[in-house]
Amino acid sequence: MAIKRKQGFANAENLKTRDVKARRIDEEDLADRLSELPDHVILHIMSSLPIKEAVRTCLLSTRWKDLFTSISNIELDGVLRNKALRNRFMKFSDGFLSLRKDISVDRFRLCCGPGIDHRKINEWILYAVRHGVRELDLIFRSRSFETRHFTELEFAVFTCKTLLTLRLFNLPSLVLTIPTHCCLPKLKVLHLTFLKFSDDESIRRLLSSCYSLEELLVESCELSNLNKLSVCHPTLKRLTINDGHIDHSYELEINTPNLVCFDFGYFYCEETRLSLINLNSLSEARICIGFIAKMFSNYCNDTASAFDLMRALSCVQSFHLTGICLQIQAMLQSPSLIPEFPNLTSLKMGACYAGWENMLARCPCLETLAFELEDFDPVDWHTPKKDPSCLQHHIKAIKIFALKRKHVEFQLIGYLLKKAGVLECLTVEIESVTKREQRMMSKNICALPKASKKCHILII
Repeated sequence: MAIKRKQGFANAENLKTRDVKARRIDEEDLADRLSELPDHVILHIMSSLPIKEAVRTCLLSTRWKDLFTSISNIELDGVLRNKALRNRFMKFSDGFLSLRKDISVDRFRLCCGPGIDHRKINEWILYAVRHGVRELDLIFRSRSFETRHFTELEFAVFTCKTLLTLRLFNLPSLVLTIPTHCCLPKLKVLHLTFLKFSDDESIRRLLSSCYSLEELLVESCELSNLNKLSVCHPTLKRLTINDGHIDHSYELEINTPNLVCFDFGYFYCEETRLSLINLNSLSEARICIGFIAKMFSNYCNDTASAFDLMRALSCVQSFHLTGICLQIQAMLQSPSLIPEFPNLTSLKMGACYAGWENMLARCPCLETLAFELEDFDPVDWHTPKKDPSCLQHHIKAIKIFALKRKHVEFQLIGYLLKKAGVLECLTVEIESVTKREQRMMSKNICALPKASKKCHILII
């Protein structure tokens, strides 16, 4: 019995040894097959790895020993918990950049948190600029960084002749100051997030120096130092301005003749002056209409700015309208003031706002209609007195998001199915339900009368 047990253990050990050897052979074969690939293919693969993992590949074989020094995409993440890790990060970054071959940098992404020496940050970014960086992401997650720490850096970055994409992200402890000789001739994409601008002239100077700019994002930025934000650019195609507040004395000017996509989501006061001109090329817009009363105690009732905004966007083909229900409803319930949208084929609303049918009446070519019912209140719904023509003759797809199983929501769906004469697809997204509840709701919706025999119903 003991002999058999020993033989069993011996067989198990042999099998384990065989498995280990097989794994080693497989790993060696894989390394050999990878080594047969051209250098540019291997470098492309290595560029998708974290930088430390890419450096470790030098241990695989003699051929891989120096390959990591030719990586063109560099990503350094210095948001670390303790001092020892931060010191190791700074030492590693210095060492990697010193070993790297003297070739251009395609993409350089630097994320730094508290405790990272600002002098090191300057050195690393200057390295990227001197090596012809084309895509630069700078993310500063620390309030300890001050504007004076990056004076030389601002001159280097904002005069970089090779930059195609620049993304700046920072808590607004740094005030963005643009040098007078700012020049970014090739820049096409500019993202500014959580920044504070020094003055009107600074942001104007930045935009005017980007001769080829096509995409601009201004998100969650502190605009209190500005009297006017002027976005006037002949080549701009995509513009996003959102997640912030605009003071009552503020002026926003947008003059972009080639703008195709516009996303606007700032809260502003009734005294805020909005000037939107030359938007004839616009095809897609997402607007969050939000007003703030002077004392922030309640929302103001003036909707003049909203009407002006809608008129400026009347040429769009795709429109997402969302925001504060009271303000949108005040606008929609004044049908004579709603401009016509002759090109609009897709409309998405942030809720089923009272007066929504008046908006549809001004969209003669509408084909796709969507409602988000996240904030749908039963008092918002009433059966329209007059059925919109586009609902009867043009709308082919309807989408309902965030259905919560309220009776009033089924009234809305029932009305749409009953009136949509050429509807081809109704998609309903149900929020937080069991499979049994979903089957029951699907059965109830499918049982509703339909005007269109071609209509297919999809419940997700």
